[in-house]
Amino acid sequence: MLIGVWLNIVFNNYVQIGGLKINWILIFMLILAFRHSKLVIGFVGILAGLMMDALSHGIMGLYGTSFFLTLLLISHLNKLFYANTFFAVSLAVFFMSSFEGWISLSILGMFEPGFELSSHLLTLTLPLALLQGLMTPIILQFVIWSENLFLRDVA
Repeated sequence: MLIGVWLNIVFNNYVQIGGLKINWILIFMLILAFRHSKLVIGFVGILAGLMMDALSHGIMGLYGTSFFLTLLLISHLNKLFYANTFFAVSLAVFFMSSFEGWISLSILGMFEPGFELSSHLLTLTLPLALLQGLMTPIILQFVIWSENLFLRDVA
């Protein structure tokens, strides 16, 4: 999670593909939720969401709520499919990123009266979810490498 925070701070200010800022924290949290189906991941998602709130727009609780609900859904859906292939995890990250974006935009729409949910969903959330889904195999490979590195040191 701390690596995701660092990537959000460093890369989002300088590297934007098509004007989209990749949500590194969400990608790491989704991958960890698929690899380790524990309920505590949802509560770690609240903390990660609050960090994301502090780094972005300042509406505290927006990302915390959406991360928690998304990771809670993953902990229940994780048993339904095999999540150890790059394609399956990439597809799941795409759908869960879209779901998280929809939750965030819905909550944001409650605070702003003239908010266009559908236009933001089509122009920002879905392209960002697609980009995050395409980036997932690289991040997943890094997570697997890190787990093997640290587990080998412990054993």
